[in-house]
Amino acid sequence: MNFKKSISSLKLPHYKGTAAKASVPVAPPSEVLLPMNMHSGQAAEPVVAVGDHVRVGQLIAREEGRNSSPVYASISGTVAAIEPYESEPGRKTQAILIKGDGKMEVDPSVQPPEIHDLDSFLAAVRQSGIVGLGGAAFPLWAKLDAIRKGPIKTVLINGAECEPFITSDHRTMVEHSDLVVKGVALLKEYLHSEEFILGIENNKPDAIAEMQRVFADDPSVVVKPLKSVYPQGAKQVLLYNAAGLVVGEGQRLASLGYIIINVTSLAKMAEYIETGMPLVSRCLTVDGSAIREPKNLEAPIGTRISYLVEACGGLKEEAGKVIFGGPMMGKTAYSMEQPIVKATNAIVVMNKKDAAALTSSACIHCGRCVENCPLGLNPTAYAKALEIDDKMERYALLDKEKVSLCMECGCCSYVCPAHRPLVENNREAKRFAKKVKTELQEQEKEKEGGK
Repeated sequence: MNFKKSISSLKLPHYKGTAAKASVPVAPPSEVLLPMNMHSGQAAEPVVAVGDHVRVGQLIAREEGRNSSPVYASISGTVAAIEPYESEPGRKTQAILIKGDGKMEVDPSVQPPEIHDLDSFLAAVRQSGIVGLGGAAFPLWAKLDAIRKGPIKTVLINGAECEPFITSDHRTMVEHSDLVVKGVALLKEYLHSEEFILGIENNKPDAIAEMQRVFADDPSVVVKPLKSVYPQGAKQVLLYNAAGLVVGEGQRLASLGYIIINVTSLAKMAEYIETGMPLVSRCLTVDGSAIREPKNLEAPIGTRISYLVEACGGLKEEAGKVIFGGPMMGKTAYSMEQPIVKATNAIVVMNKKDAAALTSSACIHCGRCVENCPLGLNPTAYAKALEIDDKMERYALLDKEKVSLCMECGCCSYVCPAHRPLVENNREAKRFAKKVKTELQEQEKEKEGGK
């Protein structure tokens, strides 16, 4: 993998027009819709019933199963429905609809947790409902739980925020530097981490300056300005550029004594430990060519996109595409009435011209996709593999070309002059390879069990 060559080759327009705009709290919405799958693990299980009155910070769904995360009421009001919800095509879950009373009453259970050792600290983080707020949505407690398998010497704090338009992490570092400091102190105390590297792209000079200021007297924290290149915030890329390390295929980052935490996740963790208020709201950027007044908003989780757009003056042009997150790795919304979830760091609304689909043509074998892949992968090989009829032959090629390493960052599609749907191909190829690998592992277990 030639990180240096490939990573420095892709520079995107920043479109960071909201970088200097302080986050603004929105007025309480009349309702919120809270899906049970706002994290990467098993869906949460509702513990309230239709008709129940709930307050802000009240538990409404318990974690259920592996790597799950609890859900809390983000407004006060009445549970109006517990209904099926399709967060994206093919991904169905339950969702709790709360009709607000406008009071935003805080639940009496919201109290700072009692922490006196590692176990109680991890339990508190688990109860907070915090997940990776940069978009990954992996429960934070599960990431920190790696300490039970070995020491976490170094914490790499992700403040890169490399996608166009998004500035919510930027605002966290500028507006809530005190919480970032407190978050570091908590990890020092309970994980006994010795080194902290805070990676920030150099297009955020005010965030870099603020972080350098608050950590000026702490030699354990290194604020590392990084080149503004995409995808600087991806795990493998950030690890290489900030720490000079490479994670091998199938290797866990924690095995190197490292973990990576999004800077807003870290700040929210500190806020919970200090106040007892679980993850019920977040800062997100609302921007794009169709938005009249782009802003950074602090909004209750579960707020509908349409409400946030109206808080930004509405649309100045007809929407052509609405995206959860950034234009490179974000997911397209199918309705303006969909709610924001825990990991929604931005809503980007493009006008019809900017959202127009490009017509794809045959691959011209220019090699740009390989040249610009941060990991030096070969998307054209994945596309060829998908055309192979023989199941095991197809799997063998995908495994050989290390399809599992693909981050779906979109670099290949972005640079493709033929406008090939490379990310979609990569995603399909990854799903296929994962399915076959699981089948092979199960067959191997059956053989061993039969001996």
